[in-house]
Amino acid sequence: MFKTAEKLFLAGLGALAMTTERVEKKINELVEKGQMGKEEARNFLQEIVSRGEEEKTNFLETIRRELIRLKDDLGLVTREEIEEIKGRVARLEELLQNK
Repeated sequence: MFKTAEKLFLAGLGALAMTTERVEKKINELVEKGQMGKEEARNFLQEIVSRGEEEKTNFLETIRRELIRLKDDLGLVTREEIEEIKGRVARLEELLQNK
């Protein structure tokens, strides 16, 4: 029974493609058809949610790393770097005005 649900998940749901509500609906359908017990369904849903959160975290970390790499490759500067330069220019302007 667990293999049926796992195949359903892997084939049709995708790790991040479906919302928890849609996954829950599919699992409830399996329970109603007698292909999965209620406790097994509850455990499976928790596992799916946990995997989804883990995949989401991994995905966001990958995006973050790629954005940093892209910024560096393109030679872009951050707001923090711009603010630092603005501060340096302001201090230099002040020094020049005081001379």
